[in-house]
Amino acid sequence: MQSLIIIILLLLPSLIFASESAYVFVIDENYNPVQGYKLLETQRDDIYISKIEPIKKWITTLRSQLIVVQDGYVYPVRDSIIVDKKKGIALLLIDFSQRKPLYFNPEEFLIDRDINVLIANKKVTYLKVKTLFPSEIKKEAKKGKISDYTALAEQYEKTGQWNMALSVYEDILKQKQESNIINKIGVLYYRLGNFKKAREYFQMLSKDEKTIARLVGICIIEKDFEEALKLINNSGLNSAYMHYLKGIIYYLIGNKDRAYIEVFMLIPLNNELAQNLRDLLR
Repeated sequence: MQSLIIIILLLLPSLIFASESAYVFVIDENYNPVQGYKLLETQRDDIYISKIEPIKKWITTLRSQLIVVQDGYVYPVRDSIIVDKKKGIALLLIDFSQRKPLYFNPEEFLIDRDINVLIANKKVTYLKVKTLFPSEIKKEAKKGKISDYTALAEQYEKTGQWNMALSVYEDILKQKQESNIINKIGVLYYRLGNFKKAREYFQMLSKDEKTIARLVGICIIEKDFEEALKLINNSGLNSAYMHYLKGIIYYLIGNKDRAYIEVFMLIPLNNELAQNLRDLLR
């Protein structure tokens, strides 16, 4: 079962509560949520507009932490900036390097969804973000201040700002059709959970093992096991990983006999994968 969990983690970002809304939660020393507050996004993927209340709650709650929840992931808050104390507006900076899959259902906890004050002061706060972090605004790149679009996109990608990276890569693709850029766009859509768009871009690539594996992964996520098997069988690939994926698919549809056949075929190709599949089938 461990192998299946690993595969799903590789192929599928958490879909629990995978909405576009962002929330900040105060969590206790055992990582249990205490209370949540709705956030407003900014021009940067790693900065959110928040009311001051969660910061106050964090300060007054013993050994607590602040985390941001969005798109099925949890991000620890690494810093906070009070923008307007009188109006009760703050900025939260998250740490992309510590991102983890969402481990609880936010809807089961108390959430303050009132963001009227944030919306009313959105423009002013956006300007504050631009003043504090001018070099990171994508608009500056479009004005020509950052000439290397690819380097910019890669930087966004490395820091986990996937939406920003995606936007820049798509701009690059309009100027030059390159398979590596198509692949990067497909991977980013894949990570963001937009499997329909990811499939569109992966289908534009040559059907090597990596591309087939990703397309099969999407089918597994969508529980289209028949299409997943068809992709593998029509690929003409006879690699160990393809047999491993077939074994996983047969296991998921309850056909253990066929899955064990894949184990036997794997043994001379890759004994480690064969053992992993055998452990799963026990």
